[in-house]
Amino acid sequence: MAPRLVIFDMDDVLCRYDLGRRLRALSRLSGRTPRDIRTAIWDSGFEDDADSGGYPDVQHYLAEFGQRLGCDISLEQWIAARREAMVPDAAVLELARRIAGRAALTIYTNNGPIPKQHFAALFPEAAEIFTACHCSYEFATKKPDPASYVRLLAKLGMIAGETWFIDDKQSNVEGARLAGLAAHHFRSAPLLAEAARTLALIA
Repeated sequence: MAPRLVIFDMDDVLCRYDLGRRLRALSRLSGRTPRDIRTAIWDSGFEDDADSGGYPDVQHYLAEFGQRLGCDISLEQWIAARREAMVPDAAVLELARRIAGRAALTIYTNNGPIPKQHFAALFPEAAEIFTACHCSYEFATKKPDPASYVRLLAKLGMIAGETWFIDDKQSNVEGARLAGLAAHHFRSAPLLAEAARTLALIA
């Protein structure tokens, strides 16, 4: 039986994500070097904390992000810098559109509150296909913790045995499997299409 729910990761599945491009965009805003920005925001553990629910409020998150960046940053500037690092994968998005005819779809990504609450502005190409983007901050833990998948499915009212999860990181795939989900390690659109066809999700 085909899965009733298919969960896609966002970065490096539905789009190509380039942190270097994002750092350069933030550098233009702040005047700080990309290396200094990475140290202050990513290497410091701030983003990991946000992904795990440490900053569930957008304004609180942005205030802390701006303090670490060294300048105030608006929601629009944050989204623009994030979008600059994202190149939609047209082939995978088309596969998702085809799968949507046979199963419910959602996105599950390790992220803080902005991608969930401003999904259409951040990733309009995906918002045409997916009605929702769920982020790890909602569940107070992140992939690959099996508890994060269990909490996501509980929120959606779905069961693991009827769910297929797609992610580019093997560790996240293994975490999903430990939670009882079927899972696919994403490497390319053709291989994903082959797997979807085997599950009767596309013709």
